[in-house]
Amino acid sequence: MKQRNNIMKRMLVVGAVSLFTACAGEPGDAPTQVIPSRTDNTLALLIEREGGQGGFVEGAAERFKVSASGEVFRSVSWSATSGVLEPDSERVTWRLPPKGVATLSVSVETQSGKKAQGEFHFNVESTTDTLLNTVIDPSPDVTGGFCELTFDTAGRGHIVYFNDTHRSLWYGLWDGTSWTTEQIDGAGFNNEGKFTFKPVIAVEPATGTPHIAYLKGNGEQGRGELMRVAYATRFGGTWVREVVDVAERTNAVNLSVTLNPTQGHQPVIAYGDSSSGARITARTGTNTWSTPLFLQGAMTSEALFDAAGTLYFTNRNLLTAVKGTVVETFSLNGLSSITSWSSLALTPDQHLLVLANGTPTGAWGSLFDVTLGTPLSTSTARTSQGDYNAGSNDLAYSAGKPVIAQRHGTTLELITPDARGFWTYTQLGTIQDGTRPSIAIRPTDGTPHVCFQRNGKVTFL
Repeated sequence: MKQRNNIMKRMLVVGAVSLFTACAGEPGDAPTQVIPSRTDNTLALLIEREGGQGGFVEGAAERFKVSASGEVFRSVSWSATSGVLEPDSERVTWRLPPKGVATLSVSVETQSGKKAQGEFHFNVESTTDTLLNTVIDPSPDVTGGFCELTFDTAGRGHIVYFNDTHRSLWYGLWDGTSWTTEQIDGAGFNNEGKFTFKPVIAVEPATGTPHIAYLKGNGEQGRGELMRVAYATRFGGTWVREVVDVAERTNAVNLSVTLNPTQGHQPVIAYGDSSSGARITARTGTNTWSTPLFLQGAMTSEALFDAAGTLYFTNRNLLTAVKGTVVETFSLNGLSSITSWSSLALTPDQHLLVLANGTPTGAWGSLFDVTLGTPLSTSTARTSQGDYNAGSNDLAYSAGKPVIAQRHGTTLELITPDARGFWTYTQLGTIQDGTRPSIAIRPTDGTPHVCFQRNGKVTFL
């Protein structure tokens, strides 16, 4: 699938675990946030944030508890680089220091004689920074079960998101300070509105014109929710809605929208599932779409163009490249066993990064770095292990590095490699279980931003 003020300005991607979330309450006021210590210790430590959600705000009293599965502690010692600590055995209350990076460390010895220590890095926000954690749509409805974020070259944020309560489709525009939202499609009176599902978005870089693909239909229960592939764009202040494919399909259809840079940013939609195959169609005029190019097999990733107009996406374990009617493939061994959906990012030096969306526990590889060759069959690929157990994720590329937003249980993490290539984890707070974040890089300042669902609301970081 993959909003607030100038957040995460120079986002600090630090050490073993960094946290970046909003005010704490009393223990029990909110679900416990559990963060593992990613160290080489034989004793796996967990630190639990008790009763707090959102960002870590200067002056707030945050409560933490350390634990290790199956172990009883003989001694626990807490320390911090700044702020005031009030330790109480395996628990500690930490009054957070002023804005900046702060580290909380814990050393333990168990009754069985095992010793370990964990170090957790926090990006402490000022009180004004908390405004950057924005609920985009303040309505009472549940929103953001699906959301996708992107930016134009002026740095304006564009989001398409799902209203889960009423199964309607919404768009948001961020001007760098605040969000405005408007409905695109959904059930209505005599306006051909339908229930919607799975929205994705692309915007023209210079103008910010949005192009949105989604599924729409009756959503009939018990029939696999039969829906059609649809498209919307905003022209002259009005939303233009079109049906791309009149064939009814189940909501198992994957889809992606991208813009062809060699054809005046012509919108192209790729869609399909394992039973119907993959199709690629281009918008040739108002309410006019080209005859779909049909390919056997499923579409299992988002689609994107390179500067020369070659379209890339994955078909199970095959990386597929389409230029006109010429189709080439390159095998990514093991990809289909890891995931049914992947995110893509193209680097300036013609590397294509392919990230598996979530992986089984201990998957052998989840990020593929493909050096694209001509022909495609001459390409080479390296695989990198991701997290040992990931829920869902999305990929971007910035400043020579992959940047990943990942849901790990109900914790949202920002992941990038350090100078040695090892993954660093910056915690961004809580995220709704079972949902997927969307990440994009703001081109005007290089800041990564994420849209996701938290507490039933579509949210922007």
